[in-house]
Amino acid sequence: MKMAKKFLAVALAGVLALSVLTGCGKSVKSKDIADSLTKMGMNVEQSDDMDKTAKSTLTAIEAIIASDTNTSAAASAKVTLDNAVKADGKVIKKNGFQSADTENKVQKALGMMAADAAGATDADKANNAKQVRVALVKTENATKDASLQAAIAKDNLIPANAYAVTGGKTVVEPGKLGSAKTKDGKYILVVIVNDVK
Repeated sequence: MKMAKKFLAVALAGVLALSVLTGCGKSVKSKDIADSLTKMGMNVEQSDDMDKTAKSTLTAIEAIIASDTNTSAAASAKVTLDNAVKADGKVIKKNGFQSADTENKVQKALGMMAADAAGATDADKANNAKQVRVALVKTENATKDASLQAAIAKDNLIPANAYAVTGGKTVVEPGKLGSAKTKDGKYILVVIVNDVK
């Protein structure tokens, strides 16, 4: 009987240890994505400030999606996570912003308000003269693989502004990267900001 109790105790300890380890699944962080992108030839480094920027930008996009009352028969007319940020996106499009962001909350979150915008704080316009690239992509099948998430994001990055590097100016590397995930973990927003000097 004592031997059976000892065996059960050891077996129970093993099951508990295994359940604790499986509960600690590796979650991909911004640093993992930045490291993977650097290995792919994009010189970027993780930035806590950019993580905050990505989080507030994703929150602003999700608010637009939640408030979109477009009842057009065409499903493609509605703003979704799949169509919000693309070359022809419904919130952020290549080199600009769409009118879905009626209160400029996404522009403010990205720090891309115009330098002369009335009422804009320094934080609201901190990135307006920098190179800003954004990707909002579905990564639900790559939740624990930073290199796959990075590759998906890299393939979907779009410039959020038409900033032209002219007059002897160059893009400064490394870029600052931040990311934010939706609550369900199916989508990730990646923001990369490079200084221009």
